[in-house]
Amino acid sequence: MARCPVSALCFILVSLSFVLMLRNIDYERAVQPEPQGARDGQAFGRRLSMAKSSPKAAKWASEVEELSYPPVNFSFVEETLRARRSEVEDRCRKTLSAEDLARPLNSKEFLISGRFSLVWCNVFKAASSTWLYNFLLMAGFTEEDLRKSSSSPVELARRRAYARPSPEELLAALEDPGATSFLIVRDPFERLLSAYRDKIESTKQKFYKALRCRIQQKARTKRTLDCQPTFPEFVDYLLEERAKGNAPNEHWAPYYSFCSPCQVAFDYVLRFESLPEEEAFLVANVPGLSAVVKPHKVHSSHTDYGAVTRQYFSQLSALKLARLYDIYRNDFMIFGYNVTRYWEYVGAVF
Repeated sequence: MARCPVSALCFILVSLSFVLMLRNIDYERAVQPEPQGARDGQAFGRRLSMAKSSPKAAKWASEVEELSYPPVNFSFVEETLRARRSEVEDRCRKTLSAEDLARPLNSKEFLISGRFSLVWCNVFKAASSTWLYNFLLMAGFTEEDLRKSSSSPVELARRRAYARPSPEELLAALEDPGATSFLIVRDPFERLLSAYRDKIESTKQKFYKALRCRIQQKARTKRTLDCQPTFPEFVDYLLEERAKGNAPNEHWAPYYSFCSPCQVAFDYVLRFESLPEEEAFLVANVPGLSAVVKPHKVHSSHTDYGAVTRQYFSQLSALKLARLYDIYRNDFMIFGYNVTRYWEYVGAVF
């Protein structure tokens, strides 16, 4: 009987050691680098199936907000889009080198709807969830199908409806006289901040925990429990990845290389900032599209990024902002976005 307390104590100590070992394994998994190939964005999506699941797994499809298009002067919007297309073509010639202009186009980010002769390059964090949803509806999925799917929108689109086209397939689609091609762009730094808040600052997306922990572990000697790198730490990561020559993640890759706008003469370049009017024009001008695509938003954060950019960008030094701007300079130049306010946020004097 005298040996029982000793045995019980040993059992407790062994159990505690086992728990601590499991916690250590979990931490090591959390801070290890993402797999090779993840940086190009394709390996960053979960490998999910089309299996039925709970409403939680299909949250993206349950975040559909029904809207109504505002009154639109179609003639004015058409002229605006025509002028913008001409400006983009002119800025491409002035901004990119002859070598850059001669680079092969990046076809793999395009979706081609043969049914509607519609060609779109998916820029993440620029109404991408909304238009992936639209393209799935265009492919014949019902809203009920999308609510019950466990796949992310891009996984579902690529696996079940829109294979990544080859350059030859994309060019053939673009050369179709009845085809309409479009791209949606956004202030490059507002898009970057949106990606940071959604994927890095927030801890809701568990798949990005490994990346968050890796960024924070590099920046600090002590990590926080949920691994939430600050915005300056995230910018340091971007600068370091660029210095190494690593391709950026799809959610913050520059437009000019991601969607090849200087190799593809898009019929329409829509701006996120004036999207309701321009989207209404697009939908009305693609035959049959208005019967399938209704005005709505998917996964909208309702954040006024024009108002919160000062809060985040003022944390950067002028030198760090200059280096960050160098990554997105071509996007600012080609699509006519103004960077002046960001210099003001960091106190730069000209």
